[in-house]
Amino acid sequence: MQLNRHFKIRALLIGLLGALLLNNAIAVSSPSIVEGTDYTILNKAVVKKVEPKGKVNVKEFFSFVCVHCKGVELLVASKLLTNKAVDLDRIHVAWNQSTENYARLSATLLIMKLDKLYTPAFNAIFSQHDLNDPVQLKGFLSQNGLSQDQITKFMSTYNSFTVNSKVSEYKTQMEAYDISGTPTFVVGDRYVVSPALPERAIEVTQYLVKKVLTEK
Repeated sequence: MQLNRHFKIRALLIGLLGALLLNNAIAVSSPSIVEGTDYTILNKAVVKKVEPKGKVNVKEFFSFVCVHCKGVELLVASKLLTNKAVDLDRIHVAWNQSTENYARLSATLLIMKLDKLYTPAFNAIFSQHDLNDPVQLKGFLSQNGLSQDQITKFMSTYNSFTVNSKVSEYKTQMEAYDISGTPTFVVGDRYVVSPALPERAIEVTQYLVKKVLTEK
């Protein structure tokens, strides 16, 4: 009788321990999103982009030579671009001449509506292809299905006043939002997503999109 009672108590303790471990595992796998840890409130006075009802502007400050930006790119394409509530602005930083040239590449992709080439561009650059070099850039475009006429148009756009103006705009936005690292996501001109693992950065960004929608 005493022995049987001992086993029952032991089984109960084991069950309680198992439940505690399970709850801890759930907490670790799905941590709550916390202001000051996962994101901060934008404390800069900026001109807010006006969006129609049901839309939230998300600015992604990134660089083609940033390994963390490369890591988050697939999730940007699969999660943010497919979220109908998100109006995504990709803003390439221009820290120096090299990143300024890559900002020209990003601006040209934007103007020519070649979103499909963002991921290939990351892959090419991280495979030691210098897409700042016109010859290598043309080769990259050809390998990714652009015709000779399209390549000619691309290079003309790349060297145009329109792209020059877009890069100047990127620089102005970097200063306005006080960007010091990439990737940085600004949601609704209200919240700044703190550096994190790619999956976490996108999770927090999606959460803040919903938050902004409820605040409108």
